[in-house]
Amino acid sequence: MKRFYTALFTCLALVVASSFILTTGATVKDDFWTDAAQSGMAEVQLSNLALQKTQSEAVRQFAQQMVTDHTAANNELMQLASSKNVTLPTTMDSKHQSIMTKLQGRSGADFDRDYMKAMVDDHEKAVKLFTEQSQKGTDTDAKAFAAKTLPTLQNHLQMARTVSATVSGSSGGGNRNSNSDMNMNSNMNMNSNRDTNSNRRSNGNTNSNRSNSNSNSNSNSNSNRR
Repeated sequence: MKRFYTALFTCLALVVASSFILTTGATVKDDFWTDAAQSGMAEVQLSNLALQKTQSEAVRQFAQQMVTDHTAANNELMQLASSKNVTLPTTMDSKHQSIMTKLQGRSGADFDRDYMKAMVDDHEKAVKLFTEQSQKGTDTDAKAFAAKTLPTLQNHLQMARTVSATVSGSSGGGNRNSNSDMNMNSNMNMNSNRDTNSNRRSNGNTNSNRSNSNSNSNSNSNSNRR
C-alpha cells in the first residue's frame, strides 16, 4: 500500500510540474505577442500625434519613419498572429495611454523633448523584447519575425537617441556659435595686427633706404663740386 501511495504522489508531482512548464511557456509566448502589438501600436499613434504637433523638422522626419516602419511591422504581426489563432490587443495599454495624454498637453520644445524621450524608452524595451524572442523563443515563426524586425528596431533606437540629444541640447548651439565667432574675430584681429606691424617695418626700412640714398647722393655731389 505504501508503494502505491508513493507511486501515486510521484505521478501527481510529474503532472503538476508538466502543467507548470507548459503554462509558463504559453505565458512567455503570449507576453511577446501582446507586448509587441502594444509597443508597435503606441509607436504609430504617438508618432501620428508628433506629426500634428511638432515644429522640428528632425522630429517630423523621425515620426514619419516610425509611422511607416511600425505600420508595416504591425500588419505583419497581425497576419502572423491570425494564422496561429492568437488574439492581439486592439488598444494601447494604460502606460502608453498615459504617455499619450501627457503629450497631448505639451507643445513646442517641451513636446519634442518628451516625445523623443518616450521613443528612446520604448525602443529600448522593444529591442530587449525582440532580442530575447529571437534568441530564446519557442515558436519558430514568432522567433523568425523577431529576428527579422530586430535590426529595424535597433536602427530606430539609434535614431531616437540622436534626435533626442538634438532637441534636448539645442539651447547650447548658440553659445558654441558665439564662441566660434569670437575665435574667428580674434584671429582676424591678430592677423590684422601682424599685417600692420609688417607694414610698419617695411615702411621703416623703405624710409631708411631713402635716407641712406639721399645721403650718398649729397656726398657724391659735394665730391664732384670739389
